[in-house]
Amino acid sequence: MKQAKEVSDFINSTVGLEVETQRINQNGELSHKAYPKGLLNERKHHFIKNDFLETQSELITPPTKTTLKGLKYLGVYHQALRSELAAKEYLWPYSMPPKLKADHSDIVIAQTDPKSYEYRQQVAKIRKIERTAETGVHVNIGFTKKAIRDLTAQDANVSIDELYLQAAVGFMRYRWLLTYLFGATPVAFNNYFSPDTEVPVGPVRSLRNSHFGFGNGFISSYQSIQQYVDGILKAVDDKQLIAQREYYGTVRLKRSDNVSDLLTKGIAYLELRIYDLDPFEPLGVS
Repeated sequence: MKQAKEVSDFINSTVGLEVETQRINQNGELSHKAYPKGLLNERKHHFIKNDFLETQSELITPPTKTTLKGLKYLGVYHQALRSELAAKEYLWPYSMPPKLKADHSDIVIAQTDPKSYEYRQQVAKIRKIERTAETGVHVNIGFTKKAIRDLTAQDANVSIDELYLQAAVGFMRYRWLLTYLFGATPVAFNNYFSPDTEVPVGPVRSLRNSHFGFGNGFISSYQSIQQYVDGILKAVDDKQLIAQREYYGTVRLKRSDNVSDLLTKGIAYLELRIYDLDPFEPLGVS
């Protein structure tokens, strides 16, 4: 019973959700409509933001201590976004983008601010712009004080950062199983793959999580915070990454936008980045 309670406390750690979705028209194509003005300033909205593309919205829930409460927030934001859609405009339920134009001229990078726009242009040029049209679910996990007390009860010398590192490595170790169970991008729609791009010979569990999806192939070390930070900073210096924010690892160690803050302030939470949208769920995640 004691072990079951500890597992329960761990599962109900602080949880935040980031769910991305595309606006489409009645023909199942990326929408040509502007960002919904009824959602206030797209640069300042805390919970509904324009993401990488002009048609790509991201719904961000505040951290909650239960997933059910987080889903309630997500439902409210989802309804707010739906209520501001233009006539004959809808939300696409899949992580892979809808059918695209052959020249990809329908993929429009969001112009939220000059610095972000320049960064997104660079990413689209290097990583192929159609890859930026993928969407998914990011799950942010932070240990509660109760969970930390339980996890350190048998070894007081274990630091909170070490607990987070262990969790990150454990998540990556079982990524194959999580992708097998929850992968939901078996195929790509028309014109996702450029003519010069290698394509899979048949359906797969998750295109988005494979080398066909949106990523850069770089993984930093999780042996320690120092090695994690040094790896990302070196990748930026070596032009392997355009910027720190372009680190698309399976798990991100999070504190702030500046990865170096991890060294002085420690890990605040983990960002798990592998989940495809669930097309059978109205909110994209259950």
